[in-house]
Amino acid sequence: MAVEPNLIKTPDMGDVDAIDFVNQFAYSIQKLQEALGITRPQPMRQGNKIQTYKFDLKKPDGDAAKGIVAEGEDIPLTHVSRAKDREFEVGFRKYRKAVTIEEVQRVGYDMAANQTDTQVRQAIQKDIRSDFFTYLGTAPTDLGTVSGLQEAFGKSWGKLGSLFDNEDVGTIVFINPEDAGEYLGGAVIENGQSVGFGMTLLTSFTNVRVIINNSVPKGTFYSTVQNNINLQYIDVNGEASKIFHNKQITTDETGLIALVKDDNTVNLTDQSTIYLGMALFAEVTDGVLKGTLAKKA
Repeated sequence: MAVEPNLIKTPDMGDVDAIDFVNQFAYSIQKLQEALGITRPQPMRQGNKIQTYKFDLKKPDGDAAKGIVAEGEDIPLTHVSRAKDREFEVGFRKYRKAVTIEEVQRVGYDMAANQTDTQVRQAIQKDIRSDFFTYLGTAPTDLGTVSGLQEAFGKSWGKLGSLFDNEDVGTIVFINPEDAGEYLGGAVIENGQSVGFGMTLLTSFTNVRVIINNSVPKGTFYSTVQNNINLQYIDVNGEASKIFHNKQITTDETGLIALVKDDNTVNLTDQSTIYLGMALFAEVTDGVLKGTLAKKA
């Protein structure tokens, strides 16, 4: 008897699950790029270094540094340049998960294998977010302690406007959800636009784009401009993928993340190995600000 057309088979479902895993990750990254104003991610090879920059401002001496110049005298020049600052590399992140045949028998394949893959994906996103906010915490420019979020938004907008010499720089401020809840109220937060990757976006608030995440320490805020954040990654579809020539490997279209599904007959487990190389960073390091919110009495 001939096999019925459109019959769903286990390998087909396995491919769908793997594709769904990598595409959900890529979609979440895409929404994050839109929120941060990242025009496009930059692929790189393993070992390539990221070069960041800082502004170098040299003022003239004496009163001229404050713009005070006597009548008829030449106005000294103020020199602005962009100098090299930090340099760092992007390496691979590697994750592996195994599910036993007994666990599949107890709770079913979808719960044991597929839904636990989702938990791993969320953990990967959390690791990337945490590293990003740790990086923002090293910002060289500290605005000090401000009275509240309103002042934080205003000072960030003003300082970044002067640094990038543009009144419409697209300021982004990162805050903790508890600070947002205390100031904005629940209704405003509910109307926020979710951007995925564990972040929530509030738009059109005092001309500042506000992004909320738990990785920002309570009582702290970071700020920068939209086009200052870059995403650098290792293309998993490149040379590195050749190591899995005899395995089933699934990647997203961009090559941000790879999932290798395998069954181990030695210990009867279903295994998922995930790898990626990714970093979020500011191209101009002193274009990132930080500050502290004053504690309420």
